[in-house]
Amino acid sequence: MGDKAHTHTGAAGRATAADHPTSVRNVVLVGHSGSGKTTLVEALALTAGAVNRAGRVEDGGCVSDYDDMEHRQRRSVQLSLVPVEWDGIKINLLDTPGYADFVGELRAGLRAADAALFVVSASDGVDGATRMVWEECAAVGMPRAIVITHLEAARADFEEMTRICAEAFGGDDPDAVLPLYLPLHGPPAPDGHAPVTGLVGLLSRKLFDYASGERVASEPGEAELPQLDEARSMLIEGIISESEDETLMERYLGGEQVDVKTLIEDLERAVARGVFFPVLAAAPAADGARQGLGTVELLELITRGFPTPLE
Repeated sequence: MGDKAHTHTGAAGRATAADHPTSVRNVVLVGHSGSGKTTLVEALALTAGAVNRAGRVEDGGCVSDYDDMEHRQRRSVQLSLVPVEWDGIKINLLDTPGYADFVGELRAGLRAADAALFVVSASDGVDGATRMVWEECAAVGMPRAIVITHLEAARADFEEMTRICAEAFGGDDPDAVLPLYLPLHGPPAPDGHAPVTGLVGLLSRKLFDYASGERVASEPGEAELPQLDEARSMLIEGIISESEDETLMERYLGGEQVDVKTLIEDLERAVARGVFFPVLAAAPAADGARQGLGTVELLELITRGFPTPLE
């Protein structure tokens, strides 16, 4: 998850059919209207090579909003399926409407999926309906992850929104809701807002810069290390506390260095078991760019951390 450079194996304009259920991931996107679900699906499809150009909800050009009513209203009104391929895995993305009027479409998406992405806008937060759906997923043990969007908003605060999500979704265990990456900010704009241009991987200790339109990995500088190490320690403790190896926490607290490979494997198992809920950030690609911020990391989480239909 974010620990290797990746070149997608899909082809633009198509998604290769999987040969076996182990090569399939069925994922439903949940969130209130305007949280960015359809835009996120479009960004994932572009990064995976399923489309050559990302459409916009405002223009009625998104692959998941194909109905005339959706074009007129500029919002999703029905469940739609967008298949993409990543790393030899077919991902069926189920985009659901956010308005309560279309709750039947949301229910259909939940029944068809094996895992859920809860899309939360950094400018709007978590509403009551989204919390209710989270509890429904929790009741059946469905694996879940949280994606924070709209980081370009003037008052967007990833750290604060992560804290809100931990309170809203963590229940008795807020430490089970933690970020896998931290935003990397570019130079401030004239209005003082510093745009998010990349991500810092907490487990890999790598910088992933998307400013060029494609993810470029590098080593963090001295300025990033203090914030990185503090958040990394919290993430490691959160992963270890959910580990199936009951001796791991004791060894870690005793000073033993846990290797990254073991942490990633424990993280993937905890996500698949529905006991740990990673927080990620994502944004659509800029005009002419091939990859939207955080889309590679999100596709890696889906393929490596979410269960197959057989599981």
